[in-house]
Amino acid sequence: MKLLDKKIFVLAIAALLVSVPSCAQETKKKQSEAVDDPSGIKWISLEDAQAQAKKTGKKVLVFGYADWCTYCMKMRKETYTDEKVREALYSQFIPVQLNAEKETQVKLNGETYKSWELARYLRLSSFPTHYFIDDDGTILGAQPGFLPADIFAPLMSYIGDDQFGKVKFEDYLEKKENIIIEQ
Repeated sequence: MKLLDKKIFVLAIAALLVSVPSCAQETKKKQSEAVDDPSGIKWISLEDAQAQAKKTGKKVLVFGYADWCTYCMKMRKETYTDEKVREALYSQFIPVQLNAEKETQVKLNGETYKSWELARYLRLSSFPTHYFIDDDGTILGAQPGFLPADIFAPLMSYIGDDQFGKVKFEDYLEKKENIIIEQ
């Protein structure tokens, strides 16, 4: 190699080595921001969740929220930190969060949307709202509003056990956990 070519080659390698650590730091920062909430839940992208659901047979849980929503934060602080909720969530679902007011690109069933567009498609108008999606990408249903842990954990089990649409929720609770909901 000519001397000039060697200098250019060395400079290129040096520039690459300097840029790699900063790229790694940026990636690490973005990943930590994605889970920077009091719940400690390991949220993943909808596209990755659907791929995992196909492999595992688990369902996808989409937590639809807005940054300003006090009940969304209450879900994060009180409900998602509950041991029974976490057990039901991780055993039967893959957790995804969807900020209904952001421009972030998300994919549902191979279609690309901005977060707010997907929220509109899902008719997300009340916060929080949870969407349950099966391993084939079919939206099974939605549950709007704040849910305390003692209701949310059995609701996830009910849907995870494929009882939704087959057995009334109240009957499921009575059989499974001897819980009676007064109406």
